[in-house]
Amino acid sequence: VRAVDPVSYLLALVLYYLSFWVRGLRWRLIARTARLDARPGVRLPSTLKFSGIILMGWFANSVAFLRLGDAYRGYALNRESGASFAAGLGTVVAERVQDMAAVLILLIVSAVGLLAVGDVNLPPVVLGAAIALVVVLVFLLVAMRLFGQRVAALLPAGLEAAYGRFQAGTLGSFRARDLPLQVGLGIVGWLLEIGRFYFVAEGLGVEIGLFVVMAAALANAMLTTIPTPGGFGFVEGGLTGVLVLFGLGHTEAFALTVVDRSISWVSIIIIGGALFFVWQAVAARGGRGRPGADPGAAVAPADETG
Repeated sequence: VRAVDPVSYLLALVLYYLSFWVRGLRWRLIARTARLDARPGVRLPSTLKFSGIILMGWFANSVAFLRLGDAYRGYALNRESGASFAAGLGTVVAERVQDMAAVLILLIVSAVGLLAVGDVNLPPVVLGAAIALVVVLVFLLVAMRLFGQRVAALLPAGLEAAYGRFQAGTLGSFRARDLPLQVGLGIVGWLLEIGRFYFVAEGLGVEIGLFVVMAAALANAMLTTIPTPGGFGFVEGGLTGVLVLFGLGHTEAFALTVVDRSISWVSIIIIGGALFFVWQAVAARGGRGRPGADPGAAVAPADETG
């Protein structure tokens, strides 16, 4: 670990944080597709601010259980734009669904590549878990589309309205004409994370094939969805185990995991945490990000956005 090449490490760090800008651009496009800015007085922030909100959300996920950072992203978007908190949270859910679809696509590419190279095979549990997650998420979206209004009718009036905005934000994020670009940006974001993992391995002098890098980086991403702070405990053990299955020695696998986590987890706590506290301090001095913003502000109804 001490012998890691600083240039390769810096390149890995730059690629990782460049992925936040790509993700911010995609989230802004998703919010526009969901017509969050259709209501008078709502103005979507810049791509850079969307990227900053994502980084702060990942910081919260890195230090808190149950992925509370995703809820924080809806709250921060409400402060910055005046859009409904529930609808903003719906766009976060839509983004996570697209993320898992992009991960599955890239995992299939890596599995085919590993099969063609013939050295190692992708552990079936990794691909199976990705397929299962995507199937479950798609099933939930379909169920929301078909039965969401019936479920909402059973809720108290306040919750029914909030759920309606959440459903509008989630389902309204999926439009056939916008989906290819959004998923494409998601794939670019994950390719940048794969590039991070590649340069970490390069900096350590670990010999590892391109498709192994892809599979390991994506397995790492899936492990971080486990609702512990940053996937702590599961990522370290799981990623090391996957790398050992790919033929690395235990020492190499653990060193690679530790150095990669110093970027994908420790640096998020430091940089994302600093941004979080500065952002909160500015908001506290200047009031709400959008004066007069209503956390429960409505967006276009589901039948218009879906």
